[in-house]
Amino acid sequence: MAATASASPLVVLTIWTALALYAASEYGRMRQLPTVWARPVWLLGGLVYLAHVAVAFGIHHDWSHAAAYAYTAARTDALVGLDWGGGLWVNYAFTVIWVGEGLWWQLGEAHYEARSRIWSLAVRAAFLFMIANGAVIFVEGPRRLLGVAVLAALVWIWRRGATTSR
Repeated sequence: MAATASASPLVVLTIWTALALYAASEYGRMRQLPTVWARPVWLLGGLVYLAHVAVAFGIHHDWSHAAAYAYTAARTDALVGLDWGGGLWVNYAFTVIWVGEGLWWQLGEAHYEARSRIWSLAVRAAFLFMIANGAVIFVEGPRRLLGVAVLAALVWIWRRGATTSR
């Protein structure tokens, strides 16, 4: 199946669920006394994100990197006038970041919690960049407003938690 401009309902549902779980978990862990549910919710968000990647890659690109690259290039060209599919590699890198963060937090919680503030900020910047692109810039209609709301919520959560936590 060739990639289409409109995402299937399952692709849409999985990414918005993953983002909601991610934002909720960030809220839970940025509280003055982090909540015990933050880590499992964060990990669930990561799993749902992986499901999103699998569903999107299977449904829209028929498991073809070349098709996904061509689709990404066409979307980038239509939006910014640059026929470049390298954004797909950015998506791959983001997937590695999300999975890596989840594994690190799960397998080495004490080390993860002691990580540098610079690392935490870099990871947040990666999430903000990807959410801004995937949920605001490269979407249309009401979903764009939802993406702005997710970004605003994350900035609020992180600013509020900056004085109390990581």
